[in-house]
Amino acid sequence: MMSVDKKFPVVDTPVARIIYTAVDRVEVHFKPGVRFTPQVMAALMMARQELGAAGKHRVLMLMPEVIDFDPSMVRTDFYAEHPQPNTEAMAWLAHNNADALITRMILKKSSPPFAWDVFQDEEAARAWLESVVIP
Repeated sequence: MMSVDKKFPVVDTPVARIIYTAVDRVEVHFKPGVRFTPQVMAALMMARQELGAAGKHRVLMLMPEVIDFDPSMVRTDFYAEHPQPNTEAMAWLAHNNADALITRMILKKSSPPFAWDVFQDEEAARAWLESVVIP
């Protein structure tokens, strides 16, 4: 459900809470204990697509410490079905090498049409988001 504050909305999805921290900054806080499936990720992407219609933004994806990936995630092209036209850049924060590797594999399959990278250090992820030059 979306918060009352329209300036900085907050939306809960089955897998994550989407929080606008500024007009052009979004943080996606994944919930612990959820299974990453194409269905829950589609719900997240539909919510982001709807919220993102307000304007250009950059996104920090904060993954849980333990991730349960459904194997079909690697075969799903999420951006083909749920484009994110106002997303300028996206940084994913993983907590270990295995999750970072799987995240990269999923993103390479999906081919997001914007700058993206996977990090294991939150400060580095935030700095990268700020440094991305948008043509």
